[in-house]
Amino acid sequence: MHAVEAHPIPQEQYTQTRRPSGVPTITFSDYDLSGKPASHIDPLVIRLRVNRFTIEHILIDPWSTSEVMYYKTFVKLGFNESDLYPAPHPLYGFNTNPEYPLGKITLPVRAGSRTVEVEFLVVKLPSPYNAIMGRTWLHLMKAVPSTYHQLVRFPTGHGIEEIRGTPQSAQAEHL
Repeated sequence: MHAVEAHPIPQEQYTQTRRPSGVPTITFSDYDLSGKPASHIDPLVIRLRVNRFTIEHILIDPWSTSEVMYYKTFVKLGFNESDLYPAPHPLYGFNTNPEYPLGKITLPVRAGSRTVEVEFLVVKLPSPYNAIMGRTWLHLMKAVPSTYHQLVRFPTGHGIEEIRGTPQSAQAEHL
């Protein structure tokens, strides 16, 4: 048997990190709950401007490494399969088998005053959502989501902006 030694964590690991001046801090408080019961377990579902359209029922999934657009949404945006580029790899996590996207497409996504180019993998699967925005988009936006507060906040040249979750969209997921 090997002995396990306990070593105290150096105090300097508990100190606050220094931020360059002018870098905004993103915070959440109970004030942000805006009447929502603290016991809710709703997913964070928002609306965004994708290409030239406002798309509702977009799930924020920080665990997803890809942004996903469902085929029904892709078609409603006026695209067809000839607009897609080959997708490099299958997706995992939708079911026990790998899911092969129909392809990928890069589109502008506007949140508040910021627009970024996002590569979506288009899949032909049933879903109560129109798209899933994952970690890549969150990192591009430097966004911080809070499912508890039903908010996504991100820095812009004008300060911190936010997108509120759409309660009717989140509740519809449970039906």
